[in-house]
Amino acid sequence: MDDIVIRTENLSKIFEKGKKKEVTALDHVNLEIGRGEVFGLIGPNGAGKTTLIRVLVGLLTPTEGQAWVLGKNVVEDIDYIRPRVALLPQEAGIYERLTARENIVYYGGLYGIPEDELHRRADRLLDIVGLREKEDYQVKGFSGGMKRKVLVARALVIEPEVLFLDEPTTGIDTIGARVVRNLLKKLSSEEKRTIVLTTHDLNEVSELCHRVGILNEGRLVATGKPSELEEKYKAANLEEVFTGLVTGEGVFEG
Repeated sequence: MDDIVIRTENLSKIFEKGKKKEVTALDHVNLEIGRGEVFGLIGPNGAGKTTLIRVLVGLLTPTEGQAWVLGKNVVEDIDYIRPRVALLPQEAGIYERLTARENIVYYGGLYGIPEDELHRRADRLLDIVGLREKEDYQVKGFSGGMKRKVLVARALVIEPEVLFLDEPTTGIDTIGARVVRNLLKKLSSEEKRTIVLTTHDLNEVSELCHRVGILNEGRLVATGKPSELEEKYKAANLEEVFTGLVTGEGVFEG
């Protein structure tokens, strides 16, 4: 694959849970993701998706193995990586007493973006996510979907080279989800930004993702284009591949 942006090598993460009981969240994960790729991470709850993302953005330290983002080691060079990546967690916090614009501008200001440029970016993002008419309203009165749009815009204001999204369309209505998906497609195809997302919506994966990785019990059990995986496992759709690999029933390699 040309221009690798994310790479892991035998990446493992083990947590200790009381009386030295160990829980393996990641088990020797080997993965490569290219520039401009939309890569979907899917798996049941507790499969290791969020742990993997947290390692890649420097919030967790690997127990074993290594990982690189933008050619830099996530442990040794995290100060280089952090200003160039953005993370939108599923349960991201929002400043409810600030307006939609103020949330975006405040976050961008933490990265030292000049004020004039920051407001230009905020204008563009508010238009894109369809919140320009609500830009001066406090977000405490917003619906869950509207708040999610603010959070997506906030994550994008620093113009990250790599964007990590945990359930990006959770709580957004159908039209809002379409807006977010179209934005992610544009960021990938026109601006060559790399996007890694987790989702339980397999239709969303099929629509958005160039490739997908299936995690189960910390192990990366399959990677590839959705169509390639369907062919490989003789499945009618990605859901059949996913459920078969996770349960161990119903799929067979061709």
